[in-house]
Order: sequence, then structure tokens, then C-alpha cells
Amino acid sequence: MRIAQHKKLIAILHCDIVEFSRLTAQNEDSTFYAVRNAFSQANDLVSNYHGEVINTAGDSFLAIFPTAQGAILASQNIQRYLSSIARTLPEGQRVRVRIGIHVGDALVEGEQAFGNDVNIAARLQEIAPPGGIFISETAYAQINNENKQRCKAMGSKLLRHIKSPVNAYLLQTGSEALEVADRLIKHEKPSILVLPFTTLKGHPELDGLGESLAIELIDALSRFRQVIILGPQTALSTQIANTDTGSLAEKIGVRFVVKGVFHNNPHGIKISIQLLEMPTGQYVWSESINLNEKNLENLSGSISRKIVTTLVNNIEVTVRQNSASESDSAVYEQLLRARRLIYRMQNSNDSQSARTVLEKILKKHGQVAAARSGLALSLLVEFLMGWSPDPEISLKLAFENAACALELDPMDSEAHAVFGITALWHRKHILAIDHLDRAILLNPNHADALAGRGLALVFRGQALNAFDQLQEALMHNPFSPTWYLWGLSISCYNIGHYQDVIDIIQAIPVLNRFHRRILAASYAQLGFRSLAKKERELVMEEAPLYHVEDSRRAYPFEKPEYIEPLIEGLLAAGFPSRATHQLSR
Repeated sequence: MRIAQHKKLIAILHCDIVEFSRLTAQNEDSTFYAVRNAFSQANDLVSNYHGEVINTAGDSFLAIFPTAQGAILASQNIQRYLSSIARTLPEGQRVRVRIGIHVGDALVEGEQAFGNDVNIAARLQEIAPPGGIFISETAYAQINNENKQRCKAMGSKLLRHIKSPVNAYLLQTGSEALEVADRLIKHEKPSILVLPFTTLKGHPELDGLGESLAIELIDALSRFRQVIILGPQTALSTQIANTDTGSLAEKIGVRFVVKGVFHNNPHGIKISIQLLEMPTGQYVWSESINLNEKNLENLSGSISRKIVTTLVNNIEVTVRQNSASESDSAVYEQLLRARRLIYRMQNSNDSQSARTVLEKILKKHGQVAAARSGLALSLLVEFLMGWSPDPEISLKLAFENAACALELDPMDSEAHAVFGITALWHRKHILAIDHLDRAILLNPNHADALAGRGLALVFRGQALNAFDQLQEALMHNPFSPTWYLWGLSISCYNIGHYQDVIDIIQAIPVLNRFHRRILAASYAQLGFRSLAKKERELVMEEAPLYHVEDSRRAYPFEKPEYIEPLIEGLLAAGFPSRATHQLSR
């Protein structure tokens, strides 16, 4: 059963070995033979139920079936077989697998399968317990009643690089190593998500205050190396807003959640703040504060001190004093409004609105460091997201505003981060790394600085290190701006992991020409000419004068040879070289 050249509704099974790296490091030879035998048996079981293994990658394989029932029966027997073998081995030598199953449309060409539905099966596998099977709602709908009775509803899941939540079920076989509810993503440091505070209806004066307070708390907590703080883009994302608090631990691996709610009281309005430990939702700390202070900054500072003290073992909190103009409440509220727009980052209008607010502050109040760094950030966002009508001007102005902010306040981590990323595009690689390192030193949880450093490593030819750095940035900011994923895709491309590039780019909700270029190059490298051609045509429709020399000139690789693999892929995808383009003119 080989599907080719068109999409078809099929059941997709993704299987991956648990802790393959540890097993290999422990005993490479025995692991090799154990995995070979396991996959050989799995291949036979897949065939027995009218499926076909179409791709293997050392520690994983992908199989397709005409029905979900066939995929379910094969997966059950694979887990039973491995469980029977595991009983004869010590705990540390047992081979376990996770399996994800989804029914959807996929395009299969040769030994590869493509499409968002293939990615869903792979992501379901990632969140399954060792020895377990996770299936989607569409797969559940196709299986018989006997197997449905073995399924445990696990609720709606936010899957890595998948835009919409997916309803998932655990197919219980008795081979599961542990209950999913007990399995959290483990970090050496406790991770914290600060949710936007819930505001009251009928109080227009509170509009935006809930998000502003969340950003303030993220800033206050981010200074401490003892904790991991999820970034403001994640806190303000629609995916988080549409997720119940009890599911956050399982979906994004967060240990603590900070919530706040505004209430009416006889004397005005008060705010109730809670610190919850996941997954139980148990209250660790709570506090109520009357909003009778005129200065919002003082209010935020008092909240920050209480929460930080609770989470980092009563370490002393040092609050940096702002200048007189920055502490003015009107200026401060305007700064928060601008930052909220930048972090929301839904479209170019948010960035432009933020710039308008920040430029008014600078015009009225003179040189305010936070306004300068905010303006630099908004300009950089326009550049990185492809929103600027004149990218070179946006980059130049971002660089200049970041430099000005650093003169006013050398301890501004945002300014160091923006200055570093803009320096990178000016091909000042050492200067870029230096300022990004300073930003991270000042704020170890600065996700944009971590991602920017990952980009810098990409362009310095250190793709493997860049991949690790960008993954760390995504851990701090799971619902990040799309330029994080674009940087990650370049690192994967330069490693030669073209299928990973395709998976990453397809997770971006709205693709632009920059995304489609690397997608086309990856398809071309894998030999999928028709898919590469489709992406190339979309790029050329958006930018009809583009040729590959534009990319060579625009991407700030430190050495010419670092961009050659990308140039090779773009040419293989059929993009015009400079000579071809000039002839066509």
C-alpha cells in the first residue's frame, strides 16, 4: 500500500524508543541488536494488520494503515511483545517505546510522509508514557467498542508545533510504565507561568491592567537564576488563554502558576493573587491587595516581592530605582501598554501602535531608557517578522535606539538583547554575542536573548550549538514569535535534518517568503521536486524579483561557506540564480 502524489485519509502510527541515547551510551552493541530485533518484529506486526512501515530513523519509525483499527491492533501487539521481552531484562536495559496514532490526510512519497496530520501523530507519541499509546479523537472515532472501552480520555492537548489543541486518549494495554498524570516535564529548576490577571467587566479603567501586571511579574521573577520563567509571549498567547489551569502542567511542563483576579469591595477594587503548584492545583500562597495606590509601579513592586520571596526561598529582592521621568505613573502606564502590544505580536498593527505610544513618550518626556529599548524592540520585531516595508531602515533604527537605551541605562537587558541581534545583521558577530551574553547575565530568563544567541550561533556556523540554544529559548517561551522557529529551521537545515525543517516550518500558522524558501530548499534536498516547485512559485508570486544571490547577501553568515548548503538547496528548488534572473529581465 503506497500512496503517492496525492493526499489520502489514512491512519498514521509514529513509534519512538524511550531513552535511546542512554541505552546506546550504556551498551551500544546490545542496544543495536535489541532495537533491530524489536523493529523487525514491529515491521511484521504492522504488515499483519495491513499496514506499511514507510520510514525509519534509528530510534523511531512511521507506519501507515488504511484504518485506525489496524493501527490500534498493531500498536497493542508491539507493546505486548516488548513488554514480554522486558520482563527478562534488568530495568535499565529494557527497550520501551511510545506510540502516537492519528487519522488524517497525508502525502506519501518514497520513504517520507508529509502533512500536519503526520506531525500530530508524532507529537501525540511525544506525550505518551513509556510503554503507552496515545490516540487522537479521529482515531478513537474509527475503532471498535471493545478498544474504546480500553481508552482513557486525557482531554485537550496543546502539542508542540501544532496550532490547534488535539483531544487525546490513552489506550490502556497494561504496558504503561507510569500514569500520565504523574509524568511532568522535569527541569532542574522550577518553572513558573504568570497568567494575565482577570479583570472586571464594567471597569474600562482596568483595561489592559491584567496583562500589564503579568508582564511586570515576569520581569521581576526573571532576574533570578533559581527559577525558569516562561516568557511574556507565552503568557499572553491565545493557546494559554483557551487552556484550563489544571491542564497547563501536562501541556507545557510548568510547575507553578500565578493567577490574579480583580474583585469589587466596599472601598473600591481589590486584587486576589494565588500561587498554585501543578498538577494538583494546590494553593501554595495567596494574598489580597486593595487597589487604592495611585502609583501602579508601587503596586506591582509589592506583588513581585511577595511572589518572588515565596518561590526563591526568601532571597533578598533588590528593586532597581527608575529615574524621575520613568517613575511618573502616566509614563509608566504608557510603557506597559506599549510592551503589551509588542509581546502580543498578533500582527504588524500591534508593533506600529506600540511605536506610536513610545514615540509620544520620547517626544513629551525626553530620553527615557525603557521607551528607547521598547522602540528598538518594536522595530526589531517588524524586521524579524517580515512586517517592515523597508527592512534595512527598521534594522538601522532598531540598532540606533538600542544603542541610545544602553547609554541611558547600561543595565537594560532588553536593550542589550536588541543591540546584539541587530549587530548580528550588521555582521558584527563577536559584538552580537557579547551583548546577548550580557542580556542573559542580567536576565537569565530572557527568551528573546536566548533565541537571538541561537541565531548568532547559526550564522557563526555552529548549527548544533544553535539548535540547543534555540530549544532552550522555546522552553522559556513555548508560544514564541515565529522567528524562533525560523532560526531553529535554519539550524536543522545546516545539520542536514531536512525533514525536521519541514515539520518546524509547517507548524508556523502563516508562512511568508522567508519560511517558504527554506521549506522549498528542504523539499529539494529530499528529492520532492513537485513540493519544492509549489513553494518556489508562492515565493516568486510574493517577491517576483527574488534570486538566490539576495539570500547570500542578506543572511549574515560569518563565512561564505556556511551559506552554501542553503544556496545549493534554493538552486535545486529552481529559484533563479543572479545570471538567470538577469537574462529573464
